[in-house]
Amino acid sequence: MLVCDPVSQEILDVNDAILDLLGYTRGQLLALRLPDLYARGGQEPDDLGPSTCHLHSHARRIAGADGENHHAILQRCAIEYGGRDAVLVVLQDVTRHVEAEGELRATQKELHRAQALAMIGNWIWDAASDSHVTSSPEGYRILGFRPEDAPVSTAEIYARIHPDDRALAERARERALHDPDYKYDIEFRLVRPDGEVRWLHSVAEVKYDAVGRAVKMLGLVQDVTERRRAEDNVRRLAYYDTVTALPNMNLFEREVEDRLAQLRRGAGRGRSPARLACLIVDLVRFRDVNYALTHMYGDVLLALVADRLAAVVGQAGVVARCDSRFPIVLDGADEDEARRWAQHLLRALEAPFAVAGISYEIGARIGIALAPLQGLDYHTLLRKADIALYQAAGMARNVAVYVAEDDPHTPDRLSLIGDFRAAIESGQIQLFCQPKVTMASRDIVGAEALVRWVHPDKGCIGPETFMPLIEATDLIHVLTRHMLESSIAQCEAWRAQGVRLPIAVNLSARDIAALSLSEHLRELLERHGSCAGLIGLEMTESSLMQNPAESIAELERLSGMGFRLYVDDFGTGYSSLSYLSRLPVDVIKIDHGFTMQMIEDGRAASIVKSTVHLAHDLGMGVVAEGVSNARIWDALLTLGCDEAQGFYVAAPMPAGELLDWARASPYRLQGEHACA
Repeated sequence: MLVCDPVSQEILDVNDAILDLLGYTRGQLLALRLPDLYARGGQEPDDLGPSTCHLHSHARRIAGADGENHHAILQRCAIEYGGRDAVLVVLQDVTRHVEAEGELRATQKELHRAQALAMIGNWIWDAASDSHVTSSPEGYRILGFRPEDAPVSTAEIYARIHPDDRALAERARERALHDPDYKYDIEFRLVRPDGEVRWLHSVAEVKYDAVGRAVKMLGLVQDVTERRRAEDNVRRLAYYDTVTALPNMNLFEREVEDRLAQLRRGAGRGRSPARLACLIVDLVRFRDVNYALTHMYGDVLLALVADRLAAVVGQAGVVARCDSRFPIVLDGADEDEARRWAQHLLRALEAPFAVAGISYEIGARIGIALAPLQGLDYHTLLRKADIALYQAAGMARNVAVYVAEDDPHTPDRLSLIGDFRAAIESGQIQLFCQPKVTMASRDIVGAEALVRWVHPDKGCIGPETFMPLIEATDLIHVLTRHMLESSIAQCEAWRAQGVRLPIAVNLSARDIAALSLSEHLRELLERHGSCAGLIGLEMTESSLMQNPAESIAELERLSGMGFRLYVDDFGTGYSSLSYLSRLPVDVIKIDHGFTMQMIEDGRAASIVKSTVHLAHDLGMGVVAEGVSNARIWDALLTLGCDEAQGFYVAAPMPAGELLDWARASPYRLQGEHACA
């Protein structure tokens, strides 16, 4: 402390404590006036008159001898000193307190800045007043209030919570107030006064009094709108198709699995029965748009198709997109309902689509699988709908429901395909023959080569079990080469016994497309010393029409080599008569589907009659397949059919047993003739 003159403010006396505080010597201080101690920077001198020198205090910055400033509280009072009026000035050093307050203010400012950057504000709810306050500017901004609005009542805040989220927020708050173990942690939408909707994330803990009553909640609130938007965008990318905005296969799988889980519990979706149908809509000729107009316009077409399908299904199920296919799940649908829905979907696609200024019509096929009838597993159900789609294409229909008996893709059959090549090498794939006879003279004039798999464990396996699978692989070429070589070898074995009996071998579309077929046949004939006249080659209409120009060229090469050429299963494909007239074909084989029905079905009889006349007018022979009884034989004979093949003549048999059958049969076996 020090003593000053009230008028001149000269320092009259000091104690040791102030000398230690400021670092002056006594002499230095006694040579100064009180204002000389004040740090520079806008501080006005004090009035030390009698009216101000009652017990009084105020803050000053005091300069030390080393130039360092000290924050001090000055307390003054009038005294008598040495027989004269004086003022006693007591200095209390508060430098540490002031600096701490400054640091606190800086920290608070940094906190507010950090809160603003993180979009986080704090809030306090007081139970007594049921109101909220916050010391955070960001808290006011997030909640859409101004600082002068404080305190804000709970009702005012809840009035701004989105109506769909209000009950959630109220339940969470009530549970937090009454359950000490509950963690208050919720996200909800808040509607600001300007109508903007923001997503908020709020966490809090509850303070209780001595008797366990909630007295306040201390919480944080964060604006998480951008995070939610980013999450929504990621969710859209993960679960929705960007072209059509339909669910993608990830979301479709979840939707179907949820429904199947309900079915496994014996319940349906909502009020629907405990069943569903899985459909796959496949667009026919969709690639034409991509090839002709680019993928950009292909996407436009997909989006238009998606709109129509989604409009038909509505709330009855879910439509998704996978490439040019649209999987659909229908709640509560049985087979009849699923078929009706399929027809609705097909009709919705009948009207042309306007794409790039072009009116484009697109066809569709639909495969259907049913739950729980055909499975309660998503992948199984989707596989069976896919197989049904394949079956629809094979039957030239627009809609098909999965039929287990027609499914070539069972695990057992698939395992057989893995063993197929080894089965050929080990002699399990054997040549069977079904004879053909002339109807007028009842001569045995040849046989059709049929394949059988004589499996060591499974017995004799028919081609319907494995052919649909290997036809799509290169194994079909392996099988064809094996059947051709086996047939040529068998014909030569018969020739050695004085019997000329040609064998006709079936060729697939992939065999015909292989440009090396004629060369391979030439090599086989040379190796066995045989002639082309002993081998017939059977091809279906559909296989010939896949690439007509190349098919005609290859058939002309084969015909020129002397092979007898057959069109197999005539009437089931889509061949053009103009192409048929250009094909170097010797014989037309009428499909068994017509011959077996011709007695009861007049239309089938008309098709058989027309085919016989057409073949003869084109200079071709006619073989009727599926001749299963005497009535069919007699009807065909009346129509002038040339040859018959079927169980009425003989069932397929191992090739090595055919001569024994022929010698015991009512038909005549021809003798050896030179090869043509």
